[in-house]
Amino acid sequence: MFDALRHFSDRLLGRGSAAITVPVMDGALKPNRALDEAQLVAQLPDIDDLATDGQSLFVTAGALLYRLDGAQLVELRRFDGEITALAAYPGGPLAVAVAGRSIVVGSVHGGTWTERASLRTSGAAPLHGVNALHFETADALLYTEGSAHHAPADWCRDLMEKGRTGRVSRWRIGGVGSTGGDATELLAQGLHHALGVLSLEGQVLYSESWRHRVGRVANAAPMLADLPGYPSRMASSQTGGFWLTCFACRTQLVEFVLREDAYRTRMLATVDPRYWVAPALRSGTSYLEPLQGAGVKQMGVLKPWAPPRSYGLVVHVDARGRITQSLHSQVDGQHHGITAVAEIGDALFVASKGSGRLLRIALPQAGGAT
Repeated sequence: MFDALRHFSDRLLGRGSAAITVPVMDGALKPNRALDEAQLVAQLPDIDDLATDGQSLFVTAGALLYRLDGAQLVELRRFDGEITALAAYPGGPLAVAVAGRSIVVGSVHGGTWTERASLRTSGAAPLHGVNALHFETADALLYTEGSAHHAPADWCRDLMEKGRTGRVSRWRIGGVGSTGGDATELLAQGLHHALGVLSLEGQVLYSESWRHRVGRVANAAPMLADLPGYPSRMASSQTGGFWLTCFACRTQLVEFVLREDAYRTRMLATVDPRYWVAPALRSGTSYLEPLQGAGVKQMGVLKPWAPPRSYGLVVHVDARGRITQSLHSQVDGQHHGITAVAEIGDALFVASKGSGRLLRIALPQAGGAT
């Protein structure tokens, strides 16, 4: 009863859950052009996830798994479905999620892939929508599923339908040939699209995209809340804390559409998904896209401060949950849709799925970008 009254009050006054305000990017989040000025390592359509074992960088694109060898990407294996998540353990195994419905753990020696174990069920339920992986230990793998109804590629529909069926789990990996469905532990469920998981100082962190926050398992208080973007995958930082990707940024227009149920339902039913009033990994490719009026362009020139349908954003978060620096590709930039990062030595590698590019940023340079 109390929740119903509070919801009615919020709707009436435009506050709380009904507010359409978006946090201002200032301070450590002040926009810059660090991502657009980054070194281009490779042009790779469908690039999605990155992982490192401390020595090598592994990259996924479509159904292909690559390793970066110097300046070249070497193909390691083609799987029988799109790779939707990747993880590597220092000196140990690799884990790959295939089509969001299975997880395969193996190793690579001399360019040859050897499978160790696989997972297709979590308890009694089949896997669905696996979109992020992280080795807690060599034999314990954390993973997130964004939705129980939609594949990882259909994240935008899950947002527009206000999905809240995401979950975070742990898999205790068995021996060679193990299928391990009964060795899984559910850590969190009912999440508004889980997309990203990390073990940090004994805590399990996860990204909850549609609630714009980074949560903590077994702790009701989120580590980060009210972010200006939709948080996704995370990666450890050698200087402490972690890197967090935001694959798109929030806008007041999208926040408004999410609260107008009749309009949103009709849009989903009648409009091509490419032209929904919704965030995207890339934009500016069609005159049919929304957000192309004078508030976005002036004299035919795209404003860097226009409302972002697509954007590039990576933030560094310290161990206390404070954002210390950020890397941007603004609205008029080209490296949007950042879906993964990995730190190796003195460099941060970034996957821009929106542009289909693998980028490299020298960490002294990244540290100076605030």
